[in-house]
Amino acid sequence: MNRRHLSVVLALAVTALFFGLALRNVSLREVGAVVAGARWGWMLVMAALIPLDLFIRSLRWRRLLAKSARAPVFVLFRLEAIGIAVNNVLFMRLGELARAFLAGRELGLPVATALASIAVERALDLATLLGLFCLAALLAPALVPLAVIRGAIGVLAAVLMALGLLAAAEGPLEPGGAWERRLRAWPRIHDVIEQLAAGAAALRDLQAAVAVAALSLSLWMVDALYYWAAARALDLGGLIDCPRSILVLSWAGAGSALPAAPGAFGTIEALIKSILIALGASPSRALGYALFCHALGYVVVTGIGLVFLYQVGLTLAELKGALARPAGRPNGA
Repeated sequence: MNRRHLSVVLALAVTALFFGLALRNVSLREVGAVVAGARWGWMLVMAALIPLDLFIRSLRWRRLLAKSARAPVFVLFRLEAIGIAVNNVLFMRLGELARAFLAGRELGLPVATALASIAVERALDLATLLGLFCLAALLAPALVPLAVIRGAIGVLAAVLMALGLLAAAEGPLEPGGAWERRLRAWPRIHDVIEQLAAGAAALRDLQAAVAVAALSLSLWMVDALYYWAAARALDLGGLIDCPRSILVLSWAGAGSALPAAPGAFGTIEALIKSILIALGASPSRALGYALFCHALGYVVVTGIGLVFLYQVGLTLAELKGALARPAGRPNGA
């Protein structure tokens, strides 16, 4: 069994395990009734928040690429949607690689440069979500153990330090620089750090760094608003206020990060269900809420992304084949 097959088997096993956890102690009839009772007005609000999230991501990505390319917002919007859609339908989370590959094709960027900017994006997402989680957890101390909050603060500090070092790495990585001298024996590590530093180049400018931070905060607040609106759609507004919507978002983010099957169905449901139960919902209502949030977001963003993929003249099979060839890999730019 090769690495790809092993990854698929592991993803399916994790998905099956978490689906089992999600389905424990629930009535499927009650789950169906919860979803069927959703209010259409709030569903439309939720659906509108998804392209808003993509738009904010596009603005942030343009800021990060400013020193490498002049990228139209609509092109970046399209690539952001395609990347999420590919992650939602293909194993091995090829969405980010697909986005870098298409950015190279449409913007004339080296794939490695685009991929480095995406890696910085992910670090910014992690830092912002951890910051919001810590703030929300401190406002709801009964729900989150202090040890978890301290651990999150520690990870947040490490991520911010890494971003700061990358933003300041240009000089030390130049020939004769302090980092370059120490990394001469490990040229591959030097090249990776150099690429990541290029992805973080926009953060060297204070005004740009503040703008990127503000956009990161805005997009995650939009995502928290999505979960807040979902609670209103399903008549769970009494359980989920703004701080609690951030906690729900954090649990969903943790679920999506697990090595599950495409779309992260099962993992997200199990984790959202667990936090909703802690907030006072019954297991069936909690699972209904989780399925409703996940399914609506999945359908809307995957649909948008696949439409854009076909607009750029590719099918999923063609894109997957292109990524499998050396030219589609980060070093093939």
